[in-house]
Amino acid sequence: MRVAVASFEFEGNSLSPRRDGRADFTRKGMCEGAAVLAAASGKRIALSGGIDTLAAAGAEVVPLLLANGGTGGCVTDEMFAYACDVIVAGAAAAGPWDGVYLALHGAMITETDGDPEGTLLTALRQALGPAVPVAVSLDLHAHVTEAMVEAADIVCGYETYPHVDAYETGAKAAALLVRTMRGEIRPAMALAKLNALLPVLGMATLGDAPMAEVAAASREMERRGVLSVSYFPVQPWLDGADVGIAGLAVTDGDTAAAEAAATAVADAMWTRRARFLLPAFTPEDAVAEALNRPERTVLLVDGSDAIGGGAAGDEAAVLAALLALAPGVPAAVSLVGAAAVAQAAAAGEGARAVFTLGVQRLAVEAEVVRLADGRFTYDGGPFAGAEATIGPAAVLQAGAVTILVGSHAVYEHTDEHYRAAGIDIGACRMAAFKQLMNFRKLLSADVGFVPVHGPGATPLDLTAVAWNRRVRPFWPADAMAEPPRLPTVSRLFGGA
Repeated sequence: MRVAVASFEFEGNSLSPRRDGRADFTRKGMCEGAAVLAAASGKRIALSGGIDTLAAAGAEVVPLLLANGGTGGCVTDEMFAYACDVIVAGAAAAGPWDGVYLALHGAMITETDGDPEGTLLTALRQALGPAVPVAVSLDLHAHVTEAMVEAADIVCGYETYPHVDAYETGAKAAALLVRTMRGEIRPAMALAKLNALLPVLGMATLGDAPMAEVAAASREMERRGVLSVSYFPVQPWLDGADVGIAGLAVTDGDTAAAEAAATAVADAMWTRRARFLLPAFTPEDAVAEALNRPERTVLLVDGSDAIGGGAAGDEAAVLAALLALAPGVPAAVSLVGAAAVAQAAAAGEGARAVFTLGVQRLAVEAEVVRLADGRFTYDGGPFAGAEATIGPAAVLQAGAVTILVGSHAVYEHTDEHYRAAGIDIGACRMAAFKQLMNFRKLLSADVGFVPVHGPGATPLDLTAVAWNRRVRPFWPADAMAEPPRLPTVSRLFGGA
């Protein structure tokens, strides 16, 4: 078995002004060819799971590209064309292949393409022909499209949120690919989608949360014989006519069973939709609420400026509320502000100055406590073991409020970025995070949280967004009793 493997992962956001090009992907560790195997070795990313599983099955693994851009607004057309060329032209030139495995996110957008993964997979299918099986792993928040299903044979999504199973998902997709190449199974795949969006803050697969129940139902279908069942509650800040929550299933040759399972998963999310809605506070009310909470430390979850959802991470509304309402209470805040970092570096450690922070241009008098390179290592999640950087960084002190200012917006797992800068959130009464889910890993009897809705590109209220391409009616903007179904799409490996 000779298998081509590659990753090209990016989570887009139509409301975000960020644009990520080749330099941004390179900064995050992009590589080609043999270097991919070294970069993926020992990691817990999806590509590593796929590579390890294929190698264990005796396959010859031929790596093409590792490119993980994290999250942002969109990928530049130039970067997308480059990655497509490496993957598609590379596969065409280095064939023949017995199979292909790709680790994608599934919610990428580019400057001109609302379905770039569909475009990539379609081009790859045209280059390979119909007989080469293609397996794909996706993030739980993928926007799975008709083009993606028509071009791939196996699609598997993450099962957990917070994401802790990227490696396992890559391994699952690769294992099904191996079985297909050996002729043990003939994948039949179906996608069932609803014109509905769910708020990310309520998407946890933990405890008795609604997505935990959907996950349990999906695993039960697998125990009863379905090869793979995936649920995609979708990245909700994508402005597209076909963006919606989806169920996807893979069976052994039974398209009707795949369609039934996919529909059941989509409907399971729909029937629980109201339970995904969680209350949130304005920044000012959140600070007041936190001060009244019994926990030692309260996390202020700045969900509307979530870097992991593609926001810029430069909103200072929570910082303004802390300085106005609790300047003498120990607290930690992080945000993006390259100009302030440069100013701090020029002033030097120990200097005091007035810094302009956030898109609000908040004037803050602070001391430069520490300058740092911003590097840290993820200790969990889909990038466990990988190194990342918020770029040149500065730790500022304004009263009792510690402010970590970085130069780049980088996915937050838990508090690694704080710790790398010498900030212990356990010594704080409040600590702010620009994310929507991983903060839950920090919760305990002594650590609670308060959700914050404010300015930013990841608004918690999905009914207040000025959508341009969404088709009405859709939930939650419109009241409806019946699920708003979009066309079901199915594919059988090798055709009818």
